[in-house]
Amino acid sequence: MPESSKAIHVVSSAFRATHTWHNMRTLQDQECREACGGQGLKTENRVGHLKSEYDVQSTYEGDNNVLLQQVSKALLAEYIAAQKRGKPFKALELEHMNKPRPMDAFCLRERDLLNRFAMEVSQHQKQGESKEYSVIRSYQLAEDLGRAFSDRAMLQTFIYAEAALPAGSLKNVLALLRSMYALICLEEDAAFLRYGYLSTNKVAAVRNEVSRLCGELRPHALALVSSFGIPDAFLSPIAFNWIHSNSWSSVEQHKSTVSPKIPHPSL
Repeated sequence: MPESSKAIHVVSSAFRATHTWHNMRTLQDQECREACGGQGLKTENRVGHLKSEYDVQSTYEGDNNVLLQQVSKALLAEYIAAQKRGKPFKALELEHMNKPRPMDAFCLRERDLLNRFAMEVSQHQKQGESKEYSVIRSYQLAEDLGRAFSDRAMLQTFIYAEAALPAGSLKNVLALLRSMYALICLEEDAAFLRYGYLSTNKVAAVRNEVSRLCGELRPHALALVSSFGIPDAFLSPIAFNWIHSNSWSSVEQHKSTVSPKIPHPSL
């Protein structure tokens, strides 16, 4: 099924870039490390090890920016095909492009950026550039479009999963997480402000709403983390009684379990 394979490639490229950037941001931009205080630098708390591991994962299928450009090229190809056949969009979950006006800011951003990207590539081609070089020259729009596709697809997947759940406490908490994800995307992606999808007043309101949601999610934080079911053996000392872990008695106990070094025969 060529269409299915193409869709899987596009979505996986978008998600790989977004997820690995999120991993590195969480670890590399000090959020985890600083939350641990000075102990974030200890080897046994594994922050440094995870940084090294996820740094590799960010590139082993290729540069994330290039992956997003591949996503944008696939979206452009579907855009051109839809224009030529004079029929609605039907692939890559772009059906929202068929509506007279988008229903939310995420669809608006993706729709507008796809139109802008197609127009800019077309303008470069009219100036005599090849299609491939025209796409390369429009790389900034291509990256913005790739991010827009990824964010919208993730939010849409979340909404579908949330809608399938029965009413209850789990669904209520997931609704908070969904709102938090959407608002953080609105707050942190400059494209919403750069292209006029949000006014400055609305951006300020978004920040206030993020702060409010943090307060609502706080009582559920431990339960959400525990829901991943990570065995205690894989968790670092910082996740438990770190005061006891760093006490002198614990250090002495650890030293007593270490095998004594065998002296060199020459000594």
